[in-house]
Amino acid sequence: MSVLGWLVRHPTVHLAVKAGVAAGLAFWVGSLLPSPLDDYKYYAALGAYIVMGLIVVDSVKESLRVLAAVGVGVGIAVLVQSISWTNSWSVGSTIAVCVVLSALPFLGEQRTWAPLAALFVLATGGADPAPMALAYIVQIPLGAAIGIIINLVLLAPLGEQDLRRSTTRVRLLIAEHLRTYADLLENQLEEPAEEAAVEQRTATFTSGMHEIEHAQAHLLSSMSAHQRGQRANPRARITAQSEQLLQDQAEAISRCAAALGAVAVLLGEADPNGSRPEHDDELRIREHTADVLRGAAEIFDHPQTASRDTVRQITARLDRLTEQLRSTGAENGLDNLLFGALTLSVRRCLDVFAHRVVGVE
Repeated sequence: MSVLGWLVRHPTVHLAVKAGVAAGLAFWVGSLLPSPLDDYKYYAALGAYIVMGLIVVDSVKESLRVLAAVGVGVGIAVLVQSISWTNSWSVGSTIAVCVVLSALPFLGEQRTWAPLAALFVLATGGADPAPMALAYIVQIPLGAAIGIIINLVLLAPLGEQDLRRSTTRVRLLIAEHLRTYADLLENQLEEPAEEAAVEQRTATFTSGMHEIEHAQAHLLSSMSAHQRGQRANPRARITAQSEQLLQDQAEAISRCAAALGAVAVLLGEADPNGSRPEHDDELRIREHTADVLRGAAEIFDHPQTASRDTVRQITARLDRLTEQLRSTGAENGLDNLLFGALTLSVRRCLDVFAHRVVGVE
């Protein structure tokens, strides 16, 4: 891909162009307002920048939150300025009150605008802060409105970029942790490890569980943002089919990650102390399971090259492993329970992934 082609397709370039257009247009429109509001036209540019990059429905919601937070901050600053002058006491007390009021739930993530707006009014408003306060209240919403329009007209974001990155991240982590699970089982085939080695193995295993849980949480957040990105978005109808496919694949990956989280707990229970199983059946079960997990990891690693035969081969091996567990003696009851749940979880996970992501039955 050429440099020009990369620039045309890169979302950061899209955002930069939109932000520049919106800020410049808002600055110009803000300069058309009557005096003294036109002296604060840079606040309009700031308001336009605030909503850039947000999905359409969020840009409207967040701009309203900004307006409310700014109103709180400006109101407190004007009140303090009317009974005092700008000094350490007035600045400190104003910020303290704004921080308390900014905890109001409806301000959401834009709560920091309340103390910031108050500080600007106190710092630069002078003896008569009314013009600047009025400019804040007028110019920022004006710029935000222009930003929303530009955001809507110029490639309104659908949230697909973050969703695609999050989906890929979780998919690769699933493959990585399937191999980690296989390593754990293969380690049980060896002689008992030293206590320090067992602790290190447990720490690595636990760290991996936390990593995939964090990635899955981010994926769920991206899925929610992607769904909201379809609402009131003129691009959504054009790309509806591809966006739905992306959402379906993300849901499949999320389900797989949840299932494999339960698998991690099972494997931890199967090896609480790093001890080597005593029975030959237990050793064979671990050996075969580790081999199947590595095969499944390859499918998650390279779904674009996974064929129907490859998927069927792995699922057939999982089915044979399940039959092997059923045929073992009652003395291996705990292993039968743990590895039966393990094989069924991986089997179901692979079915969902193959159907929804790889595209094979």
